[in-house]
Amino acid sequence: MKNSAALSVLGAGTLWGLIGLFVHILAGKGFDPLQITTLRVTTAMVLTGLIIGRRDAKLFTIASKDSWLFFGNGVIGLVFFNWCYFNAIAGGSLAIAALLLYTAPVFVMLMSVALFHEKLTKEKIVALILTFIGCGCITGAFSGSLAVSRQTFLYGLGSGFGYALYSIFGKPATQKYSPFTVSLWCFIFAAAFTLPFSGLAGKAGLFSDWQVWGGILGIGFISCVLPNVLYMNGLQKLEAGHAAILATIEPVVAAIVSFLFLGETFTLQKLLGIVLILAAVPILNHSAGKK
Repeated sequence: MKNSAALSVLGAGTLWGLIGLFVHILAGKGFDPLQITTLRVTTAMVLTGLIIGRRDAKLFTIASKDSWLFFGNGVIGLVFFNWCYFNAIAGGSLAIAALLLYTAPVFVMLMSVALFHEKLTKEKIVALILTFIGCGCITGAFSGSLAVSRQTFLYGLGSGFGYALYSIFGKPATQKYSPFTVSLWCFIFAAAFTLPFSGLAGKAGLFSDWQVWGGILGIGFISCVLPNVLYMNGLQKLEAGHAAILATIEPVVAAIVSFLFLGETFTLQKLLGIVLILAAVPILNHSAGKK
């Protein structure tokens, strides 16, 4: 039973790691990061709604007093995270963007100390140091020659911060509602916020291209709805910390994809940075497990 759950989480991480391919397709067709974000959340909203409609219509309902949770989860968290992440990918490095996204556990840790008065343990400090050194390695900051632009680096850190906010707002929401309900309303608020500003109406001519639809279904279904379902299935049978560690296969897959399909190269310094950032995740989870 646990083996199938582990495979579900690994499958989710693998599918999340493919997102760069679909971003590359859509960006190549002329969509900017905000438009790609809008396409992702809108497609996910529609597909999640169809899934809920087939499972249980009661899952559509939320209390109006909880709307702020879904606004925070969908707009402050998901939209900001996706926009920063897609800008980081557009900066030229899918692998580095994916690795900087995994600074999110450190941001969660820092915000939890400030907001929820959690203790700053030795494990958390070690994880913070490893992440800082890892970021320096993959960007080339310590050698004096930046491997990525400062803008791309900031977008990458922004994606990690946004993903952390997504988790901070999502945690109290999942204590009240089904994960399907939380996902749906997160996507609803995200789509409602981005659609009016996306400028997609001006790109109407692009939707006659079958490759565009392939990219849309890929980014909305293959790398959003499907991995979310797999991850939730795994969480039903695994500890959250165990699942989080398994999900770190995402940046590894992203690195392989970027090397095989997008022509990125890796130095020993970058590889060291990858190892250090990924090492910080199980250390944080170990700290959470002891608590």
